Amino acid sequence: MRNVLVANAGVVGRTMRYRRDIVARSPLISTRVAIAARNGSPEDGYDPMVRKAQMQRRPPPLANIVTLGVQNFDAQRNFYRQLGWPQAFDSDDFAVFELRGALLALFPIDKLASDAHAQPEPGRGGIRFSIIINVDTPEEVDEFAARVRQAGGKLTKNPIDAEFFVGRDAYFADPEGNYWEIACAPTDNPVAVASRRAAGLSPPPTRVNRGGKAGPGGKKK
Repeated sequence: MRNVLVANAGVVGRTMRYRRDIVARSPLISTRVAIAARNGSPEDGYDPMVRKAQMQRRPPPLANIVTLGVQNFDAQRNFYRQLGWPQAFDSDDFAVFELRGALLALFPIDKLASDAHAQPEPGRGGIRFSIIINVDTPEEVDEFAARVRQAGGKLTKNPIDAEFFVGRDAYFADPEGNYWEIACAPTDNPVAVASRRAAGLSPPPTRVNRGGKAGPGGKKK
């Protein structure tokens, strides 16, 4: 009897491994497994090995175009032109500027809302998000901030040793209150490393850290 049980266990184990391999190779079956798991079907359920195989096979999304819904299209376009950012596309109601590893698009807010089948939210007066511009040296933070002033942007935080990470940073808002952070972090900062990797850039030369002592995740202690 023991030999029979061991033999049956071996067959079951091989059958389960075979089933997992088949599911991992078939997007349709994988989808059905996921649906069954969500619906609580006793026939099929969530298989962590299937999920792992899917994640390994599926590349991360290419999401590197930021669209700002603007109220004064001409003024906003002129502001970013004065910063010296190259334009990849230009029309009467849509402009795209090149960034390293990403694109900034400007689109009238009413048309953006219409395109998204949503209501426009032109509220101003507070920060809702910020886009981080990574630079290689602390001096570049100051130089970039100076260009912002000349272009008519508002510096909400002058260049200073960063408060929440080791490095130097500044914040500015464009004429319609969209916030940007200019940041310089050490070459071993995990977020800076990931940013350069996403842009296909090699790490910059190692430099001396500036600021307080780094804690976990690059944050200051």
